[in-house]
Amino acid sequence: MYKTPLEALQLSPEECLSRPLSIELWVNLGLCSLQLFVTLLVCVAYRCRWHLRLWFFYLCTWLRPIPSMKTKEANFKFDLFVSHNEKDAAWVKNVLLPELEVHSQPPFKVCLYSRNWLAGRNISESIVESLTLSRHTLLLVTNAFAKSQWCQFEMTMAQHRLIETDNDNVVLAVMEDIEPINLNPRLRLMMKRKVYLQWTDDEVGRRLFWKRLKQMLQSDGGSLVEAFPQRDELRSALA
Repeated sequence: MYKTPLEALQLSPEECLSRPLSIELWVNLGLCSLQLFVTLLVCVAYRCRWHLRLWFFYLCTWLRPIPSMKTKEANFKFDLFVSHNEKDAAWVKNVLLPELEVHSQPPFKVCLYSRNWLAGRNISESIVESLTLSRHTLLLVTNAFAKSQWCQFEMTMAQHRLIETDNDNVVLAVMEDIEPINLNPRLRLMMKRKVYLQWTDDEVGRRLFWKRLKQMLQSDGGSLVEAFPQRDELRSALA
């Protein structure tokens, strides 16, 4: 049948079915099927990304229990000091506080400048005292936070205390996409070196956010060497 004109070629259905498929055709079919499978897998993984992260969190928690607090015996008045910009005060009051103080058992003791600082007192002294009396420091990072001088001062003092105590007790929560122009060296270093929490509009993602936050607040911060292997890099950023 080689070089037979197409109009002169006549094959019965039995002859067509009896002819084996070429290797090239099988390879092409296999590659197309693999590509389709990978595409579907990526789409499903992206759509269910927060569910997958939550399941991964449960798996890690099961495999590695929460370590005990080495600083539990320390004289801390609060479980955490919340460093945030005034523009995010409504979220702190209406979302963060109810979750930590009402819906958590036992409830967390939260230090806020709006209710725990004495009126008329020096702001710098109040920041240092809040950091000293709190087991953890929660930085709510937004673009407003990154542009605020006082928020940057609080972050700097928290980092200095981190070096002094060799206890990585700073919890970083990124609440929105940060514009590159607002990423100063200190904040960029922390986001590069630390595993930070990420707020999202996804319901499952929010559940993961709260579970991870509470797990961090219930555990010891760990050593500075583990969080920042290049200690000189941290010191240079703080200079």
